[in-house]
Amino acid sequence: MDRVLIVWHEPIGQPRHRISTRSGFAKMYLPTRHEVHGFKRAIKTAWLNLKVLPSQKAVFVAIEAFFHRPKARTWKRRPNPRYPHTSKPDIDNVAKAVMDALNKLAWIDDSQVSRLEVSKTVCAGDDVPHVVISVMELGE
Repeated sequence: MDRVLIVWHEPIGQPRHRISTRSGFAKMYLPTRHEVHGFKRAIKTAWLNLKVLPSQKAVFVAIEAFFHRPKARTWKRRPNPRYPHTSKPDIDNVAKAVMDALNKLAWIDDSQVSRLEVSKTVCAGDDVPHVVISVMELGE
């Protein structure tokens, strides 16, 4: 099973959980209004449209995140090529958000992911922010 998924959404990194206390007990939570929920929902919806059962084998996941181009780096008369994205969010947080969204959809448990490649790139002048996710089953 080799699947390639393109999600037309600005990549968002998984935020840190917040901690609050009630009645002397600590409670960890993720704010319900955080934009990562919309990003994960877009990934889940796109994967469900493929109508594929979760893999039971080891999988290789490749994630390519393309971020919007800042206005300060946009020119009218010069080329606007892609270049590496070196600011927030961190690459591991983007991967965590994608992996959490695909857990139990693309694979049964995320421990099945035995190889992971992630890249962050700023879009070219005419590109739209998106994420390309490739999921490939590995041998037995």
